[in-house]
Amino acid sequence: MACVLVLSGPGVGPGAAQAETRLSLDEARDVAGRLLQMGRPREALMLAEGVLQGAPGDVPALVLKSRALRDLGRFKDARKAAAAARAAAENDKDRFFAALVTAQARASDGDKGIAQYWLRYAAQVAPDDDLRAVAVRDFRFVRKTTPWRLKASVFAEPSDNLNGAPKTNEFTFAGLTFENPAAVPLSGMRYGADVQFTYRIPLSQRSRVNLGAFGGIERVQFSTSAKAKVPTIRNEDYSRDRLGLSLGYERMGDGGDWLAKGEVAVARYWAGGMPSSDAVMVNAAYQRKLLGRWQGGLRLGYEDETRHDLATRSSTTRSIGASLSHPFAMGALTLDLEQSDTRSQSRLVARETARATLGYQMGKPVLGMLPRLSLSYEDVRFDQSPFGFWVDPREDKEWAMSVDVLLPKVDYFGFAPEIGLSFRDRSSNYSLYETQSTDLRLGLKSVF
Repeated sequence: MACVLVLSGPGVGPGAAQAETRLSLDEARDVAGRLLQMGRPREALMLAEGVLQGAPGDVPALVLKSRALRDLGRFKDARKAAAAARAAAENDKDRFFAALVTAQARASDGDKGIAQYWLRYAAQVAPDDDLRAVAVRDFRFVRKTTPWRLKASVFAEPSDNLNGAPKTNEFTFAGLTFENPAAVPLSGMRYGADVQFTYRIPLSQRSRVNLGAFGGIERVQFSTSAKAKVPTIRNEDYSRDRLGLSLGYERMGDGGDWLAKGEVAVARYWAGGMPSSDAVMVNAAYQRKLLGRWQGGLRLGYEDETRHDLATRSSTTRSIGASLSHPFAMGALTLDLEQSDTRSQSRLVARETARATLGYQMGKPVLGMLPRLSLSYEDVRFDQSPFGFWVDPREDKEWAMSVDVLLPKVDYFGFAPEIGLSFRDRSSNYSLYETQSTDLRLGLKSVF
């Protein structure tokens, strides 16, 4: 089966002779593709229509038709041709190209959010790594040019100490020993989700304003053994929710060697289904390139929290932090330091905190895994003792270690499973506040 290609060029006008060439369907597709590359979508569209007359439902021709229509600015018609290509596709190669032109038509028509979905689908069904790389490249380009960003994550954390109970439920005060039978570690599952939406408004090539909204939910499910230990324990009492809005500003240096950020955010928190607190947060950060491949950062923070459950526990926190990072051939090493001062009328809240975190992120998969390691130490000195002015103030020291492993080769629509294991141990000069827990974290993370 063949189609007729009518060639016209300079000097060929009304009444002039036109050259006719008969091409096979494969040859016609090839010529249509070359015409698109040459910036001649009208001729490519005519040729694609000719192929479709001889072979209705031909996926490559429908793909070429969609691309030509998009180049001509006929975005709605391009979407229809792409939909026809998806309906006719019978193998992964056809599905890939049908999804690709669907994304292109959607993005050109201003629907970049749906375009990102179709590019994730294209990456999922790509028949080989080269075509997958094309879909990932286009996805990153569309995301970069999209004014809004949506980040979402879900997690599940089996834990041997969901309630943060102390290592022992016995404590001594004034020479007397007390025991709290309910203060025992209870095992179970913590699960939830976090969502963050950001809309970016460019002010110039180097600066922009960010409007944001964020939220999260956290639930627990105590195990059967936990409920046997403490029959009065209720899952609902440990639920946590948050919802907030933010306004931020970013500016990058002309050479891209520094980045400054500022943000104001308000949030409401719920505990056990009831409003627990409102918070106003102000943050500023500055990052820049240092000598060699080193990068450094400095940040300042302020938070004012108004408690609804216990007004005396309302607080204000001022913090300062610094970070230093260096990329290597196999990953990146980061050191982060932070000092904060929390003021409150409550002796259980007012404190000074010093924290140091050392992290290493692998840059390339090892045996199909992308691990991330973190080791942190925190020293917390409370202004007063929890029991009065006549005894020593409370002081806690906590070590924490975590290992998170991403499995990028086991992704679905660009989301891969991440498995994490964390351990923390807190010592205190009051045994009531000493605690230890081991948590397993299961989640999903975007790999592009």
